[in-house]
Amino acid sequence: MNPQDGPPADITDLLLDAICTVDEQGHFLAIRGACEAIFGYRPDEMLGKRMIEFVYEGDRQRTLQAVDRIMDGYLQRHFENRYVRKDGRLVHIMWSARWYPEDGVRVAVARDITHRSEAAAMAETLPAADTGPAWRLGSAPPRLVPPGLSAVPLSAQDHTVLLALATGGECVRRQAIVKALGEDYLQYDQRRLDTQMRRLRRKVEQACGLQLPVATVRGVGYRVYQRIEVCD
Repeated sequence: MNPQDGPPADITDLLLDAICTVDEQGHFLAIRGACEAIFGYRPDEMLGKRMIEFVYEGDRQRTLQAVDRIMDGYLQRHFENRYVRKDGRLVHIMWSARWYPEDGVRVAVARDITHRSEAAAMAETLPAADTGPAWRLGSAPPRLVPPGLSAVPLSAQDHTVLLALATGGECVRRQAIVKALGEDYLQYDQRRLDTQMRRLRRKVEQACGLQLPVATVRGVGYRVYQRIEVCD
């Protein structure tokens, strides 16, 4: 390449961000840059589809509200939401976007800030790890035994969720729990998992007066902050 010729046409492939162009209805028209690195999809797998289809369900309403502002002429900077990658993981995106009415397109630059968001969530919401007595999770019959207390009976689904938490490390992603339940993460209604966790926490607290030692990590999953040992 002759330096005097300037950069090659595919220079955007070197970008760490993705540059997205969508039409007035929100269909992807073009994606350049780090598309596959950020979203897990090749550009051709996203073209022609509505951007909102890839947004995490819990973020769709405020994303559409942001789109309305952009379409009204507002230059959007530093808007954050979550997309569902092709592999089912959530990716935190920071967007800057502008509507070009003369061309009938909206152009947005997407940056992956997942690691920063996860670190912030961990720092803000998680209690310190507890090195005290462990809880015990049994399977025959399904039960959870708090330290020094009687067993709390569990349903098969409760046991599956707790087993995924007990064996998944300190921070367990939502995808891992959905997979353990035998469900397709991309098709799974995330509200079901949230309801399951609230019900499980309430069951444990009502049965033994203790809080289930599982904290929510926003946008990521759950962290077990007191050991749960698997027995039987």
